[in-house]
Amino acid sequence: MLPGLRRPLSRVAIVVDTSGSMGEAELNAALSEVTGVLREVGIRGNRVTVLACDADVHTVAGVTKAADVELKGGGGTDMRVGIEAALAAPDRPQVITVLTDGYTPWPDEMPSCRVIAGLIGGAPSAPPAWIEAVHITRQ
Repeated sequence: MLPGLRRPLSRVAIVVDTSGSMGEAELNAALSEVTGVLREVGIRGNRVTVLACDADVHTVAGVTKAADVELKGGGGTDMRVGIEAALAAPDRPQVITVLTDGYTPWPDEMPSCRVIAGLIGGAPSAPPAWIEAVHITRQ
């Protein structure tokens, strides 16, 4: 295989907002995004870790399919704890994706890796400018 035909695979942490404001439709949209990330990054090995988070991190698991994701929570919202937990992992990610309705406090400073916010729903509040924001419409 020619070197130009290979691409390095990133290690990705996905923080899924499981707070009380995330309804069934929002959680299903988040799981669809997990499937999309798995397709892009590949399902081999331990490239994708999913953290279920409301105001605390409830589950952390390496996944190879969205069906492996265990969504626990239902309390308040603070995605900062999910981002911090992802950064503290032994296999530190190159990219952190936060799937949320946006009703959360965000870190004050940019972490040492790329952060993407997948904003699910109608009119979420905007994250800080250093976070790449993508709006996800529910289907």
